[in-house]
Amino acid sequence: MLALFGELDVASTPELEAELVRAADKELVVVDLRELEFIDSTGLGVLVKAHDRARDAGHRFALVRGRGQVQRLLGLTGLSEQLAVADSREELLSET
Repeated sequence: MLALFGELDVASTPELEAELVRAADKELVVVDLRELEFIDSTGLGVLVKAHDRARDAGHRFALVRGRGQVQRLLGLTGLSEQLAVADSREELLSET
């Protein structure tokens, strides 16, 4: 489970990418976006790559729903429909 905060942009995505690669062997990876204030296309790309990596390995990748700009961008790009998104960590964990 990774909880993000602040901004996820070109400057901060390498660190997240490294964490997601380290977690790639987990059955379920949850990224909590509730405290994230901003995300750009680079950040979205990292999340999509992690989702694809998990799917290809037969694992699950999910997001805890963000707010504001983060949720708007996920909706505008259609990613909120493509990726598993829930309102809480508990909701995602109960699905296992």
